[in-house]
Amino acid sequence: MNVAALLIASVLGGLGAWLIYRRYRKPAAIVSDLAKARDMPLEGVATSAPVDGARVQLANSLVTERLWKLAFAAPSQMQYLEPAHTQIRDSVSAVLKSDALDPAYFPRRPTLMPQLMRAVDDPLTATDKLSRIVAHDPVLAADVLRLANSALYRTSPAPIETIQRAIVVLGVEALRGLLATAMLQPVFRATRTNFPRFPRMLWERTERAVRAAEMYALKSHPQDRFEAQLVILLSALGPLVVYGAALDAYSRRPDIAPSPTLCVALTAALGAQVSLRIARHWETSPRLIAAIEKSPEESLTMALCAGELLGSLSLLETQSVISRDEALATAREAGLSDAIVMPIWTQLTTS
Repeated sequence: MNVAALLIASVLGGLGAWLIYRRYRKPAAIVSDLAKARDMPLEGVATSAPVDGARVQLANSLVTERLWKLAFAAPSQMQYLEPAHTQIRDSVSAVLKSDALDPAYFPRRPTLMPQLMRAVDDPLTATDKLSRIVAHDPVLAADVLRLANSALYRTSPAPIETIQRAIVVLGVEALRGLLATAMLQPVFRATRTNFPRFPRMLWERTERAVRAAEMYALKSHPQDRFEAQLVILLSALGPLVVYGAALDAYSRRPDIAPSPTLCVALTAALGAQVSLRIARHWETSPRLIAAIEKSPEESLTMALCAGELLGSLSLLETQSVISRDEALATAREAGLSDAIVMPIWTQLTTS
């Protein structure tokens, strides 16, 4: 077995050994895989996990890898890696697993986040106070207004032109997720020569997944609405860090071209681990950490996996990679009911 397959297996080993040899699949093949797994015990998934929870995790892993392959323009079949690329792999793994977090790769928590979260959590905080806090950072203010007027959040034909108006129209609950999203967006703006499509697609998937996770939580655990959005954002940071570390490692070896296959494998294998390290470093809540660890006892785990799955499927549809029917068939085979999926799908795909 080649090293790339072994690397992917390290992160997906809990989903059964049959995943190790899988290849790039068409949507119909993903649906077939999920159907086969319906009655198959999944090694590494806690026995207390609901069947649908295990299947949603599996579907999310399969569809996310397909999205990464599209973003990196990776070939459909697994490729053999030359020794030089395995050295890159080992170098990236060593940097990201080091005891000390390298500030060159691991983002700092946004400085305004604690202040804003306290203000939003306080029911006595006036909207004008919130608007002043946001307006203090022009970049953040611009991002909040852009998001508030986007198809994912806009609730009326009239544009939202001020922060205070956004707070009034969206409500405090929606504002919390909107602010967290806007504060983290600048992390995704760094430009690189190689594979510039990846951070753009990762961010677009993240925006869609945040909205999907919020709507999923409103249906299943309304009290988790904000946490469902925040766990999606934290989960997206890991793949971005892996991407940066991989390209930096390749930049030190100008004699070899970056391997899309290795970039996909590294992102799949290390992304969640790095997200977990960031969440712990930022001292986020035990619930968010448990969700990133995919704990079956934590309700946020389902919001995370369902949100990412629907975000990825809707993005693949907009890229004309899959059809609407294929995307919805994948969601159904994962165990998500139409009653939950269809309102979310309408919101994600209506421009």
